[in-house]
Amino acid sequence: MSGKQSAFITGANARIKIDGITLAYCTDVSYNIAVQTIPIETMGTYEVRDNTPVSYTVDGAFSIIRYTAKAANLDPTNPAITNPATTGNAPGAINIAEGTLNSHLNPAALLASGTFDLTINEQLAGATGTGSTDENVFVIKDCRLTRRGMTLNKRGVYVDQYAFVGVLAGDNETGTSSTALSSFTDLA
Repeated sequence: MSGKQSAFITGANARIKIDGITLAYCTDVSYNIAVQTIPIETMGTYEVRDNTPVSYTVDGAFSIIRYTAKAANLDPTNPAITNPATTGNAPGAINIAEGTLNSHLNPAALLASGTFDLTINEQLAGATGTGSTDENVFVIKDCRLTRRGMTLNKRGVYVDQYAFVGVLAGDNETGTSSTALSSFTDLA
């Protein structure tokens, strides 16, 4: 039974990407999609006639184990971190379309900061000698950071925790890397 691969998406074969850049040492990702409704009641009946949707919200969180630029470059011949970014992975070093993750939480750069897309990909091992490919599994569009926190204990590692909101989210049901999400219907 050697050579069997898992058919499930796990933390070992998932890749979390922000604007196409894989987050190094991303440990936890969660999201929530909520549709708020209001009950429509009519005179002369006791029951609700309809529960009408009035809003759609997406929010979530992710965590990143931190490392510094100095730690990434200590010993190039025997690195402690596999394929590190030479600048470390502080929020100011993670580039997105307009600025960095740090600009979402910096009062001086809030209005100039841009949104990012968060994707969850499954890394699929190719046939022998062909390497691996990524398949888009889930996409959250136009995200903005809303909170940053940190945990560090005596026997643990430094972990940055981020919360975000998004505009739209959905599964990639087409099997391609370009998921089209839209709340607008084509009226033409």
